[in-house]
Amino acid sequence: MRTIKSKLILTYSLISMAVICSIAVVFILNMEKEFERYAKRLQAQRITNIVKELEDLYDEEKGSFDQGQVEVIGNAALQNGIFIHLQTKGGEMDWDIQTHKSEECQLVLEHAEKNMSSRYFNFQGGYQEAEYILSSQEQDVGKLTLGYYGPYSFSDEELRLMNNLVFCFLIIGVLFAVFSIILGEIMARKIADPISDTIRVAGKIANGEYGVQSQMLSRTAEMRQLITAINEMSLELQKEEEQKRQITADVAHELRTPLTNIQGHLEAMIDGIWEPDVQRLESCREEILRLSEIVRQLQELYLLENQKGLLRYEEFDFFELCKKLYENFNAGLEEKCLELTLSMKQGSVVWGDKLRIMQCMVNLMGNAVRHAKPGTSIYVRYQKFGNMTEIQVENKGDAIPEECLPHLFERFYRVDKSRNVKTGGMGIGLSITKAIVERHGGEIRVESGTDRTVFFITLLGRTEDRMSYETKI
Repeated sequence: MRTIKSKLILTYSLISMAVICSIAVVFILNMEKEFERYAKRLQAQRITNIVKELEDLYDEEKGSFDQGQVEVIGNAALQNGIFIHLQTKGGEMDWDIQTHKSEECQLVLEHAEKNMSSRYFNFQGGYQEAEYILSSQEQDVGKLTLGYYGPYSFSDEELRLMNNLVFCFLIIGVLFAVFSIILGEIMARKIADPISDTIRVAGKIANGEYGVQSQMLSRTAEMRQLITAINEMSLELQKEEEQKRQITADVAHELRTPLTNIQGHLEAMIDGIWEPDVQRLESCREEILRLSEIVRQLQELYLLENQKGLLRYEEFDFFELCKKLYENFNAGLEEKCLELTLSMKQGSVVWGDKLRIMQCMVNLMGNAVRHAKPGTSIYVRYQKFGNMTEIQVENKGDAIPEECLPHLFERFYRVDKSRNVKTGGMGIGLSITKAIVERHGGEIRVESGTDRTVFFITLLGRTEDRMSYETKI
């Protein structure tokens, strides 16, 4: 199975080779065409120069060409692969380089053919001739026949230059290919190493090693996001695992005490140590009721946190709801000489499930009464901010330690570990309150200072997409 790293290196290499080959093909084809055009232009320029030089050699007075000069021009043309055959109009001169230097002319043709065959496979070339009429003062004075290897040919220097260019380009291509492979290795490592490390971390998380973190750094935005997401997921799973263990321990602790009490009472009555009178049976019944209440609250919390059951939304008067709560807590308020102050007016409307909101207020006011200093006041405030409603419940009392605030809404959490069910509740009420508020799309938070604690509930107002449902909880 190929790895991402090997695939990236292979991809970089193939792309580089494809680019190099494409550039090489384009370069070589253009070079060949350019050299072909150059050879043809040079040949045509040489022929033009030979024709002009011979026309300039014509002597009008003698009516003939200087044969010595013709031989010089012919020998010079032979060096460039051109054969001269000059015939005057009157037949006074008939000079042909191939007659005087036949062997050299044959060698020139063979050399040209060898050069072109070495450069091009199956090059279609051969000996060619072209005739030109020489004139002087607009009078025809002779005929010039020029022979050469055509349609074009390259000299040794031109072939050497072309081969050197191709060789240099191949060297550059090889160096570029090696550089591309090295660059591909570096790029693949930068991409693949974070992925490999993320896979390693994900494997550890899958094996239950929650909290493990990837320390890889990447400049790629997507890779940074992936590493961050994996690290955050690992921390969240670790947090959830710790919460599960804590919940298990808390549930075991909460259930152990009443079960132990029931077991002790029943064993004592079975063994005949205690008489099964009404008082002892009532004590067992109270412990059983406590167990039932814990189970009921846990079930209710599970349903709320997992969106099980529907809420019945309606508009209700929050002032009237608080007045009813006052009647429920009147005995507790009088016992501790507490006052309840409602900072709101009649007709303060709240949009939500009335029964669930009342349940939240019962939990918050119960905590406020339980932890308020005697002779102080409890404040319930109502404020409206646009489409949002804020409810505050404040009591005067000892501050909640700052390190306890983040855990305050966790199930079975108690600030004072020494409190029991009779003095500090079961530790589930605030968890249920938080779940209810979040089910309404709101938020709950707490602030605690030197002498006061305030709970804030923020609820959204009525919206068109909300509907009224009968609750199934």
